[in-house]
Amino acid sequence: MPPAEAVQFLSVGAGSHHRRIAYLKGDAGGDGPGVIWLCGFCSEMTSLKASALADWANTEHVSCLRFDYSGHGRSEGELEAGSISRWLEEAEAVFSELSRGPQLLVGSSMGGYIALLLLRGLLARSPGAAARIKALVLIAPAWDMSELMWTKLPTSAQTAIT
Repeated sequence: MPPAEAVQFLSVGAGSHHRRIAYLKGDAGGDGPGVIWLCGFCSEMTSLKASALADWANTEHVSCLRFDYSGHGRSEGELEAGSISRWLEEAEAVFSELSRGPQLLVGSSMGGYIALLLLRGLLARSPGAAARIKALVLIAPAWDMSELMWTKLPTSAQTAIT
């Protein structure tokens, strides 16, 4: 794991929804597109895949931005308070506030789903920002994660939610 001083924080949300998102930003000084890592559910920015991507990016002189969703890793919050909408808001904040220029989104599992939702939302609201996303690399994307989670809930939980 990188030294504690390398971890930085981004404020996301307001009022009772405010949280600090931990991130690591490696700037290898290259001119090409940067890479943003979107981890899976219950994973972290220092996982094996994320660290391997960061090592590759450093070797290839590519900037690499990794972050922990709220309730994950070093970010604030409880996992139980998380939701796809909340983690999508965090991913959009990371993309909008911490990256510049063209980017490649690399998402694993739930991170693949978040990457797809991020691009779809940006295309609808901000085509110029969406144009900065030059490629998606999706590793076993859980594009139907919400549906999968819903079907695993007992009927009593589904009733309580609706």
